[in-house]
Amino acid sequence: MQRVPHWHNSRKLVRLDVKGRIGASVLSVDERNHAAAMRLVLGIESSCDETAVAIVGDGQQVLAEVIASQADDFATWGGVVPELAARGHVASLPGLIDQVLSQAGVQLESLAGLAVGAWPGLIGSLLTGVTAAKVIAQRRGLPLAAVDHIQAHLAAVHLDQPNVTYPLVGLVASGGHSNYYLGDAPGRFVMIGGTIDDAAGEAFDKAAATLGLEYPGGPIMDRRAALGNPRALTLPRSFIHDDTLRLSFAGIKTALLYQIKGPLGRDPMTLDENGINDACAAFQAGVVDCLVSKLLLAAKIHQVRAVAVGGGVACNSELRARLTTATAAAGLQLYLPKPRHCADNAAMIAALGHFQIERGELAGPDLVPLPTGNAGPRRKSLR
Repeated sequence: MQRVPHWHNSRKLVRLDVKGRIGASVLSVDERNHAAAMRLVLGIESSCDETAVAIVGDGQQVLAEVIASQADDFATWGGVVPELAARGHVASLPGLIDQVLSQAGVQLESLAGLAVGAWPGLIGSLLTGVTAAKVIAQRRGLPLAAVDHIQAHLAAVHLDQPNVTYPLVGLVASGGHSNYYLGDAPGRFVMIGGTIDDAAGEAFDKAAATLGLEYPGGPIMDRRAALGNPRALTLPRSFIHDDTLRLSFAGIKTALLYQIKGPLGRDPMTLDENGINDACAAFQAGVVDCLVSKLLLAAKIHQVRAVAVGGGVACNSELRARLTTATAAAGLQLYLPKPRHCADNAAMIAALGHFQIERGELAGPDLVPLPTGNAGPRRKSLR
């Protein structure tokens, strides 16, 4: 029996079958026969605090996926501790690979290739996934795709979606990224705009801390915002009326802090539960306004008729609702992954890996993970 280090006793293991149900599952005979006719890619994701493994057929159909979350471990710290996250991946990954193969009813020999999130991310966390993928690829003689985590968030739109129209404008909004991209194929996106300071998910976490709410802040603020009044507080929307694709969440975050704590923290408000709900609703409305308005502007500037959205913030219920209505009104095709494929997951890694393997974009045994990626603000440093 595998021993789990004491610092990870609380991590959650979630098994998702092909239909998205939570719990252990095994494919039926018909599903296994169908899987045998597809090109199967095993994806590994370990860029931050989620350890995930998935098997995806033809870049679209998720046969099996398993995620081990460390979110509960880091709630006490109010954020991810990189060294502990890396150790958690080492403890979890071997068992997850075995489980996803068993869940899909396939052997390593049945795979058409492997894909691993190689950048950007926490270097210690990335090393675990990259090392495991290289070892399997070398031992089994399988092609390996080194996947950009940010590009994979946009490739997640291909999961359970047979027809995706390019070119399109993409938005990746997460705890570490909030940027806009223009792409003409899976994995071939260039950044065209985005935040100049905080990411949207980071802003949610900091706002939640201001309100005395738990980490991670996004999910709990989403739930409480549904019970509040978004007009209860007046909060700024930086750059919302200009013609650039810039985002900034420092202003709205600071404005919330000053309204709740007072200047220099000397005149704090006393909020009851309804007041906290109102603050969540007002803050969420401001963030969503900025993300949606700039996405529509990006589509207009670049004259595309389709947009895609990914990243953990794309799980936000208000953002999903606003995207649906706003894109419909603008006559745009919206590609929005299921919530479980918006947050970090291995299915999106496998999906993009499929396209890269098909194009012959392969990594060798000398693959080295990088903390920054080729689709982010610091992409020039990789040249």
